[in-house]
Amino acid sequence: MAVLGPLELVYKLRGKVFLIYSGVFLTCFFLIDMLLSFRTAFYFRGELVEDPRQIRRHYLRTWFVVDFISLFPFDLLASPIFIGPAQNPVDVVPALRLVRLVRLLHLKELINRWRHADFLNPSLMRLGILVLWMLIMAHWAACGWIVLGNVKTDYSAAENYLRAFYWVITTFATIGYGDITPANIPQIAYTICVEIVGVGMFGYMIGNIASLLANLDIARSKYQEKINRLNLFLEYRDIPIALRQKLRHYYRYMWESRRGYDENLILKDLPSALQKELALHIHADVIEKVPIFKGASDAFIKEIVMKLTPAMFTPGDYIFREGEIGHNMYFISRGSVEVLSEKTGQVYATLGEGGFFGEVALLRQTPRNASVRALQYCDLYTLDSKNFQLVLNQFPDFARHIKKMARARLHNSRMKRRRTR
Repeated sequence: MAVLGPLELVYKLRGKVFLIYSGVFLTCFFLIDMLLSFRTAFYFRGELVEDPRQIRRHYLRTWFVVDFISLFPFDLLASPIFIGPAQNPVDVVPALRLVRLVRLLHLKELINRWRHADFLNPSLMRLGILVLWMLIMAHWAACGWIVLGNVKTDYSAAENYLRAFYWVITTFATIGYGDITPANIPQIAYTICVEIVGVGMFGYMIGNIASLLANLDIARSKYQEKINRLNLFLEYRDIPIALRQKLRHYYRYMWESRRGYDENLILKDLPSALQKELALHIHADVIEKVPIFKGASDAFIKEIVMKLTPAMFTPGDYIFREGEIGHNMYFISRGSVEVLSEKTGQVYATLGEGGFFGEVALLRQTPRNASVRALQYCDLYTLDSKNFQLVLNQFPDFARHIKKMARARLHNSRMKRRRTR
């Protein structure tokens, strides 16, 4: 309607296609939409309202008047059928059909819904809406230019429209080649109005497009800003080249694996119930791979995942060393580590994704009996003994199972070392 309506008004288009579209089709479509709106639930303060009486009351207070105006047949009342041809010297029917353009107000509500959709990038959507509005206003301005008579009789209607649209775009963009100029006072006044609107629209579009393009990927922009600050710091402190490369590789890995996000900061912004649900989704695959947690209840797993803390180690880093007093258990989410003796250089085991180590430290404050070193970039989750004991106190049956498995694993580890000596 926003496109065909002005064209119908300008070119006095008639025929079954326009009659069916602007009359029958749109009337039926708007009527069905109005009837459905009386039964469509809505959100109020984050809750879905499904009560029919509240839905009707809400619709009558909000969009009913706009929808009724767009549905009411003003063009039919102005037709010769009702008022006669003598009383209707000017054909105002196409102009009255433009009243239905008030339904464009629904675009604001639709855009607000799309902003929360998972399948759309909000910045791209805003950019698309801006371009759409610019094209619609250019179309209306081009139709107005044609109404003022700036057309060539030897050109077709399509060519005249294209020339008018070209004039509007060059005027909006403040280019103005001067190949199409106003020829009388109304056209001059109209040109002044279009220029004023065009300057404001052009400036608004350029400012928004620059902002939207900068925010198409906010995470990447923040990452690049962090890298720039890092480079300035490295130059200021005259950091050695080898250490510079290690730091840059670390930030590159953080970007490629996590897009620079700290999941703990995101979880802290959520209520406790959503924290547990999201943490369970993030850590479920890690916990399910750990044998000591097999058979645990869902309640126990939810409490455990809330106590996990992410940690990252670069290749060659020692996660802990032999002889240190242990306080943490580690779960491997990504990467691999080797368990070794620093004294002899012997490697006892290599652990990959789903592996875990250091569980004895959760139950006994004993020195570490081996060192653990990262072979690759490793994403780990740690669980300290204090938080683990708090969870075990809530689940005594599973606490006995954990202690039994820890004693068996400690015994097997000692026997394995004796055999390798």
